[in-house]
Amino acid sequence: MQTKSQLRQLMRRRRQALSRGERARASRALCKRLRRLPFFTNSRNIGIYLPNDGEIDVTLVISNTGAKQFYLPILPPRGQRRLWFGLYEPDTKLIPDRYGILEPATKRRIRAESLDLVLVPLVAFDYSGGRIGMGGGFYDASLSFMKGTRRTRSINTVGAAFQFQNVDFIPREDWDIPLMGVITDESFIPVDIG
Repeated sequence: MQTKSQLRQLMRRRRQALSRGERARASRALCKRLRRLPFFTNSRNIGIYLPNDGEIDVTLVISNTGAKQFYLPILPPRGQRRLWFGLYEPDTKLIPDRYGILEPATKRRIRAESLDLVLVPLVAFDYSGGRIGMGGGFYDASLSFMKGTRRTRSINTVGAAFQFQNVDFIPREDWDIPLMGVITDESFIPVDIG
């Protein structure tokens, strides 16, 4: 069995090997599928991400979505893990974070608890809701309020990936927050997280 680090390297190479056209076709297919799913149509405040390192592009879902508001993650200061989210509109000023990923340059920020849906980037996923991210632990820390508590409000956490990023099994850590589903360029995979 491969380690998380080995899987991360393998999947990142596979993502980066896709042509621009392959990535664009897959991103359009994912976003078309996403627009039809009830958890998307019923959500008003949606956390998305800007694609980086060959990730599938979920920003294409923004067009013609009515009253929905979209938010991008904002990195916390060094030593902290919980992301903030800033409103993302066509005129939003973006600045690079410490990893070179663009984020909103705004003081108006919300936490994940205020979102209805969070589209989570990932490097690999399994059918039981496990995911491997880039290794920083930011999404797990930001969604940790969902672990072991009875939530009064449902927040959907959906991974976004290319179908080939699926693996048989991802070992879990105590801090991992399972996804409620994964949407890919080929399907939506719901997960029973118990």
